[in-house]
Amino acid sequence: MDDHPPDSPLALAPGVRVLVPSARPGTEGTSLAPGAGSGLDPNTDRLVRACTSHAPLSCPLDADPLLEARRVLKEGRAEAVVVLLPGEAVDAAPTGERVVVGSLEECAGADGSDALVALLLAAQDPPRARVLALTGARGGLGTSTFLLHVARSCSARGQRVALLDADPAGGLGLLIGADLLPGLYWADLPDGEAAFRPERLVSALPTWLGMPVLTGDGRGGPASPEALVPALEALRARHDLVVVDLPRGAPAPPGSTVLLVSALDLRSAVAAEALSRRLRQAGGHDDLHLLVRLDGEDVSAEELSVMVGAPVLATIVRERAVAQRIAHGDDPTRGRGRLRTQSRRVAARLLGAGQAGPGRDEGASCRSVS
Repeated sequence: MDDHPPDSPLALAPGVRVLVPSARPGTEGTSLAPGAGSGLDPNTDRLVRACTSHAPLSCPLDADPLLEARRVLKEGRAEAVVVLLPGEAVDAAPTGERVVVGSLEECAGADGSDALVALLLAAQDPPRARVLALTGARGGLGTSTFLLHVARSCSARGQRVALLDADPAGGLGLLIGADLLPGLYWADLPDGEAAFRPERLVSALPTWLGMPVLTGDGRGGPASPEALVPALEALRARHDLVVVDLPRGAPAPPGSTVLLVSALDLRSAVAAEALSRRLRQAGGHDDLHLLVRLDGEDVSAEELSVMVGAPVLATIVRERAVAQRIAHGDDPTRGRGRLRTQSRRVAARLLGAGQAGPGRDEGASCRSVS
């Protein structure tokens, strides 16, 4: 295959080139070379060609593969580069913009095709969105309800927002009510998928106020914590913000901002303290904030902040009108009230005043985020 064959409209990642260090004869100290001798086994070589419409590139063993990758980008030969390195070199290799590093052994192993496809999709559509995860110290605090308010407020500020329900029971869709437009649920997605094509997943999901929602139905939510990763990466590739409804005690996605909801009763405070410790141990989360529901009088908001080791971002209250809307199966964010006011403040603090979009109507029934 030629170094620059025409891009196939069916190619998975036509803008990506795969680069592999190789002991190919005659390449020492020379320019990058395409085609046979790349160091890939025949099956992996064929998969690279099928997915990218290009032969893999090889560079000399004594060359810096990341420097060579940047040269490919500078010359306009690719929109992104996947560099496959021996296992021991992957962790030590620095990454850069539009350069994705993967393990050569994993891509040539038993599940190598899945690993390679995931790398190619990550390079073609890099996950850019910020991740905001909300979780409750205990049940009954209205965490999912406030999550919907925050998502709506962030969307009203011009952010392209998607929602991901990480609860195995998958109840976020039921909470939204009849306003959730049809689409695929967790149980409709294929099991064990290593990666999703972002545009296909997003277009297939139910929407609420123009925001894609990946949630469960009566068949349940995600089959396993591992199933969250490819779905989250696909949503991050097409949005500015992904809001995650995180089950209590589950690890938060790496690099996410976590909002922990707690009341001021002793049971909630002790649970919040334990969960904050668990969140930090699981993922080193320093970006942790408290949302304090004004129920209970065992501790003050200041004391709770000290116990958890996180600042109070906002206080939230119970609203009878919201509870009535939920009981009737209506959208809990419809109408005005203190929850909406507080969610707007939270959105402003999280996004910053400079990230507000061009005056979008928060009361609109539908918005396009494509």
